[in-house]
Amino acid sequence: MIHMLIFTILVYFCLLTAFITISLGVFVYAKNPRSPVNRQFIAVMLAATYWALGEFFIWHTGTYEGMWIWLKFSSLWPFVVAFTAHFLFAFTGHSLSGQKRSWLLVALLYVPAAILSLLGFLTTTIFTVVYVDGPGWVYIPVPGSIVYYAEVAYSFILIAWVTWLAFSRWRTTPAGNLRQQCRLVSIGLAIIIIFGTISGVILPLAGIYAPNLVFVGTVIFALIITHAILRYGLFILSPETAVPDIIRAMPDGLLLVDMSGKIISANSAASGILGVEEGALPGSEIARYLPHEEYHAIRNKVVDGGIVTDVEAVLGHESPLTVSIAGAIVRDPGGDPAGIVVIIRDITVRKQSERTLRIANQKISLLTELTRHDISNLVTALSAYLELIQQDRNDPSYDSYLASCIQLVDKIGRHLKFTREYQDIGSSQPTWQVLEYLVNRAVDDVPHEGIGIITHVGHVEVFSDPLVVRVISNLLDNAIRHGEDLTSVRIWTEEGQGGELLLVFEDDGVGIPNEEKENIFLYGYGKHTGLGLAISRDILSMTRIIIRETGKPGEGARFEIHVPPGSWRYLGK
Repeated sequence: MIHMLIFTILVYFCLLTAFITISLGVFVYAKNPRSPVNRQFIAVMLAATYWALGEFFIWHTGTYEGMWIWLKFSSLWPFVVAFTAHFLFAFTGHSLSGQKRSWLLVALLYVPAAILSLLGFLTTTIFTVVYVDGPGWVYIPVPGSIVYYAEVAYSFILIAWVTWLAFSRWRTTPAGNLRQQCRLVSIGLAIIIIFGTISGVILPLAGIYAPNLVFVGTVIFALIITHAILRYGLFILSPETAVPDIIRAMPDGLLLVDMSGKIISANSAASGILGVEEGALPGSEIARYLPHEEYHAIRNKVVDGGIVTDVEAVLGHESPLTVSIAGAIVRDPGGDPAGIVVIIRDITVRKQSERTLRIANQKISLLTELTRHDISNLVTALSAYLELIQQDRNDPSYDSYLASCIQLVDKIGRHLKFTREYQDIGSSQPTWQVLEYLVNRAVDDVPHEGIGIITHVGHVEVFSDPLVVRVISNLLDNAIRHGEDLTSVRIWTEEGQGGELLLVFEDDGVGIPNEEKENIFLYGYGKHTGLGLAISRDILSMTRIIIRETGKPGEGARFEIHVPPGSWRYLGK
């Protein structure tokens, strides 16, 4: 009685297996229909459903003729093994899953499956139907059948092989979700092998006839796969399934271009870099956006060598961008060139930073040379005065010598202070700064009692060295120190020719003589150290900003700061 109950449960377990496998297959396929792994998995599940239904009706029919009909119906079951192996090749990234090895895949998997299926359908060399007391009509292997042993060997070898592949992938994959996915798939396959061996080898040798226990292993495998999906993102989280999201999130622009130069697809970053609306790139010619010479050089190199990297180009005119372009060939299933993947990276800030660093190094070298020369001269003079003092302390010129020494020491101190200030130039990356805030901060920092400072600065940002606020402070300080009868300073911005921004400092002091307009920007010229405007010019030059003095002598000084296009922008853009 118990034996018949177990037998009946196993029969209906085949029906349960069919329901579970078809449901799991559809669920996985729906997650990503474009994934070859997901497509191969639903093929396995559909084949398993077909096999499980055939097994259910074989044992459910209860007649000799009915069992033969359903046995012939189930003759295609070797394709379940072939599909399973194919799925595991794709899942583990085995070379047999590639397009170039497809002929070998067919020869190893599908040709033997087709031969065994035909032999099962057209002949009685694999299984036969006999009557046994208890269960009634049953199918058993044909005694001594070479074809049956070949079928068992084919199934066992293939499943063992792909199980080993999954196990090896598990052992070599770094810790993470992918490693856990491989571990669970390996365990599930091992369980199927165990139940298949019991049902296909051990039970027939023991004279026990029952529905194929491989379906019990299949249900357990399905449960393990479900756990892997829910817990570790199997079929959902993998490099392949993540590709669309990676492309969408990547900061670099990506274009897929056919061999004629027409853009097939593009990500949002590409639209931003090329300055067009998202979705406007597909269907247009890439020559509209990339310089003709650079694109064709990339295309020729890619076609010849397959890949090219770090080709620099300048895009646009009003606000030019410096970009680095890389490309790789895309081939069709036959191995012929089908298109080109173009990756565009905006390196404008990087190039500006490199230029800033290069200029800073040049300026620091110049400063070192000038400072060493000046301090050396001052120390020589100081030594001479000290020697005169040492020779005769009663000399009437003693106090004069001592005063000169103090002045020389003061000059040396100012030089050293300057070097301490100058060392910060270029040490920080240029950034976008709100110009109105910089001007207001400088006005607050510089004492200007009795002098009116009128500002009318636009709502703009400038791309400049963080020390640019010192430039504004220095211009105000110079106006107050040297303007003599100065009463007011005006600061304003206006848009100049060619898209540049003009920042103007104008006062009503004595002005600067024409012959000194260029000299005031030279090191060592003028009062004090003569280094304030020289430093200011260098700070501005870090980001290609130019300063000039254009005032009229006797009417006041006028300093114009010219900010080039690309180094300024309106707030919010």
